Amino acid sequence: MGIEKGILDYSFLGENADSLITLISALSGAIVGGLFTLLVGNRQAKIAEKNKEKELLEIQRSVLKGIRGEMSILLELYDKRMKKHVEAIVPGEMLLVTFPIGDDNFTFYEENAKEIAKLSDDSRDSIIEIYTYARSLIQSYKGNNKLISEYEHIFLLMAEKTENEIYQKLYEAKRASLIDCAQGIKLIDSEVREVKDKGFKVIDQEVSRIESLIK
Repeated sequence: MGIEKGILDYSFLGENADSLITLISALSGAIVGGLFTLLVGNRQAKIAEKNKEKELLEIQRSVLKGIRGEMSILLELYDKRMKKHVEAIVPGEMLLVTFPIGDDNFTFYEENAKEIAKLSDDSRDSIIEIYTYARSLIQSYKGNNKLISEYEHIFLLMAEKTENEIYQKLYEAKRASLIDCAQGIKLIDSEVREVKDKGFKVIDQEVSRIESLIK
């Protein structure tokens, strides 16, 4: 009798006892299984979300490094060709050195415009500022190149017609324009270097921040 009291008695359930026991067991198993599946699903979702965040951070880091690399290479090339000439510009003088410039100067920047827009405010604004000033410098050189060509053409015409007053006036006008352009180039050149140094600091700080989050 003592042993029998220790055994659960389901006789009160009647003829459907076995079925009910089976149903309860199945429900219990389903609940436990469901909870386990839910926990596993939540864990997988968190892992997937973390991996996605890491992927986005890695893309941002690549974009920042790419921007820095592109601008560094362009300025290095520019310095090799023009730095000594720009430094030699003094008030009242022209820059009679042609600097050949193509149209596709900022390939990486233009191809990653959408990703740049997703960067932090400071990083995005610094990058836009760098490229805005760099474009301004390029336009100044294009203008100076055109003026040099016109200036040389007028100079040759003057050599043939030394007493022609019209050519003399054109010559003086082009000379004045070249002087103004040279001063503008020297000013913008210094502005580009200033915003570049400031922008690179912001980029380096952001890259360091992102790398600390990726680890």
